[in-house]
Amino acid sequence: MKLPPLLSLCIVLITGIAIGGSISSLDCIQPYNTSVSAVSGLSVLVALVFATTMRHYERVATILLFIAVFALGVFLIKTEHHKYSLPFERNIEEYMTEKRAALTDILHTQGIEGDEYAVVSAMTLGERHNISKDLREKYSISGAAHVFALSGMHLGIIYMLLTLLFPQRLLFLYGRWRLAIAWITALIQIMTLWAYVMLVGSHPSIIRAAVMLTIYTVTRQMSRKPDGMSVLVFTLALLLILWPDWLFDVGFQMSFMAVGCIIALYPPLNNILTEILPHRWYNVVPRLLIQTMLLSTCAQIGVAPLIALYFHRFSTYFLLTNLPISLLVSCIIYTAVLLFICGSFLITGITTLAAQLLSFLTRILNNYVSWITSLPHASIDDIYITKAQTLIIYVMTACACLIVYHLIHGLRRRLNEVG
Repeated sequence: MKLPPLLSLCIVLITGIAIGGSISSLDCIQPYNTSVSAVSGLSVLVALVFATTMRHYERVATILLFIAVFALGVFLIKTEHHKYSLPFERNIEEYMTEKRAALTDILHTQGIEGDEYAVVSAMTLGERHNISKDLREKYSISGAAHVFALSGMHLGIIYMLLTLLFPQRLLFLYGRWRLAIAWITALIQIMTLWAYVMLVGSHPSIIRAAVMLTIYTVTRQMSRKPDGMSVLVFTLALLLILWPDWLFDVGFQMSFMAVGCIIALYPPLNNILTEILPHRWYNVVPRLLIQTMLLSTCAQIGVAPLIALYFHRFSTYFLLTNLPISLLVSCIIYTAVLLFICGSFLITGITTLAAQLLSFLTRILNNYVSWITSLPHASIDDIYITKAQTLIIYVMTACACLIVYHLIHGLRRRLNEVG
């Protein structure tokens, strides 16, 4: 099975960054960090020119391109230490800090305190320092600790809200202006997403989600169907070129592995279940339930080895945990958005109702997590594996998935021939 060219180049880039970061003898090139972008970009550009012009020497051109991308990874991780900054970045950070403080004041004013405040502020504003050690441990044991780390799930919930506010299906009402209105609404969605990213802090996982959603929105407006894996790989390569040290960030790794496994495994598994299950078992409600379980399983396949590597734990009731929690987190975020908007505009009645509902939902979430934690064998602890063993687990998992995929397709082909 041949890998897509972009994925192959991204794997070579990751290999270069990983090897460059682990070899201390290459620290001698650090003083030359001023020319890193020019030299690295020039080497890749030259290799690309060779790859496109040397049609009769395709293998040689491919090898040269791989060497150039590998050198790019090594050179980036060893020399790239400056921070990218935007115009007026300090003013933007101060403004967002003030806004975040104002939103936390709304929570305090409405009587949301203790563990409820810690959960809400972490899930909506990225303020995780208020979470107690005991509460963090409960969420970790139950397999729900990811709700504290702002990532694609949180940004996806907000993106769904923006999609509901600006539905594409109603664009036909604008007649000849529908194309302009479509691009304006897409621009509003993108700006809202990045404003939220700046509000909660530029964490690697949420920047990954914002970049992917931006690319998805732009390609959708260009009347093209975005390919999830291509968007993910392009986002990964772009972020690693800008911030190569993010490769060693735990949240960054878990975010990409979860989304990658969902994109790679969910569509074929969903198609298989659609064919296997009887129609009465795949109506609206059972279908949503099965699809949610399938999404959770695919994400768990992606992050379980990393959780075992970094946190030495495996949560056994992750399916029982993620099904209700995904619904509760969505309701909590939507209610918090309503609370923040009404609280900012001093709409007293709705603000009070939203605060009471938010407190109630958060209390249910905490109680449910505590119940999961109290179940026997809620987690398997003291799992110690090395990075090499983690890589082997991922390779074996990928091989097993490919074998099952080809077996199922071979069986389907034989059934069609017999039929």
